[in-house]
Amino acid sequence: METTVDKLEAMFLKSEADLEYIEKRLKLDFLNQHAVNGCPAKENPSEMLENLRDIKAKHTALSSQVNEITAAQKESMDSIRSNLQSIMELMRHFQKTTDVEVQPLTELEHESAELLDSAAQITTAVPC
Repeated sequence: METTVDKLEAMFLKSEADLEYIEKRLKLDFLNQHAVNGCPAKENPSEMLENLRDIKAKHTALSSQVNEITAAQKESMDSIRSNLQSIMELMRHFQKTTDVEVQPLTELEHESAELLDSAAQITTAVPC
C-alpha cells in the first residue's frame, strides 16, 4: 500500500511540474503570437490559463488527499507496531512467570515479522 502511495505521490509531483511547464509554454506562445501578428491568438489564452488554474487547483486538492492518506497510513502502522510490541512484551513476561516454553516462530510468522520490520523502515522514509 505504501508503494502505491509513493507512486501516486510521484505521479502528482510530475503532473504538477508538467502543468507548470504547460502554463509557461502557453504564456510564451501567447507572447510570441502577439508579437508576430500584432493581434491576439485565435484561441483565448486567458480562458486557457483559467482552465489551467482550475486543473492546478484540482491537482492541489488531490495532492493534499495523498498527504492525508500517507499520514493516516503512518499513524496506523505506528499503532500496529506499538500494539505488536506490547503483545511481545506480554508474551515474554508470561514466558518468564509461567515457565512455559514458547515454540519458535513458524515460517509464515517469521515472514510476517520481516514484513512488519520492512514496512517500518519504509514508513519512516516517506515524507509527510
